[in-house]
Amino acid sequence: MTGGRLTEAELVSAWDHALDRPAAHRPLVLLGRPDAERLPVGAVAALLLRTAGDWTGGRVETVMDCPACPECLEVGFTVAELLAAAPEPPTGTFTLDWRGHRLTLRLPTPADLAEAARAGDRAAAERRLLQSCLVAAEPPVAEPAELLPAVSAAMAERDPLGVVAVALTCPACGAGTEALLDLPAWAWQAADARVRRLLGEVHRLARAYGWSEAEVLGLGPHRRAAYLEQVP
Repeated sequence: MTGGRLTEAELVSAWDHALDRPAAHRPLVLLGRPDAERLPVGAVAALLLRTAGDWTGGRVETVMDCPACPECLEVGFTVAELLAAAPEPPTGTFTLDWRGHRLTLRLPTPADLAEAARAGDRAAAERRLLQSCLVAAEPPVAEPAELLPAVSAAMAERDPLGVVAVALTCPACGAGTEALLDLPAWAWQAADARVRRLLGEVHRLARAYGWSEAEVLGLGPHRRAAYLEQVP
């Protein structure tokens, strides 16, 4: 498995191995790439969209709670729409001029986010993430925290899938809100649902015919569906 489309057997194996990892790391296992945690966050999101889109009919759908009333808000996009809106993020460094300073930066990676999450509160996490991604500043910046708005905007421009914000209006109460679309979590949920359906099919055919998991998955979806029609 080297990234891209997974066979059904590879998906089941990746899912099994991922369950032993922390929840935030599980989607990365689906990519089968040892460098996944060092890629820009948006590049990982794009890979997950292409991978998990095979299991969801090419759609990204989720629900979010309205902050003002009990209504659940449905959010839906096509994978193609999200990918078309996001250019390939740079994998090296880029420069940003800020108030007479020349900043050399790189985009955050999943490894950076995991490290920042251990910092405690949000402000500390933001400082740690900036520290990880700020390669150099000429001349040095006395108060790095002042960089955050400009750096965040520059990163969002270069890596739109790094943070996907969705503007929503509640149809029940009319309240407007902005929510974050967690693409790695969506990809893992899609993988988990797909694997559990596959294992249910394996269970039925194994009981009916005595086949192994590998034999059932090796049939392919069309032959397997034909056999399942014969099982009472």
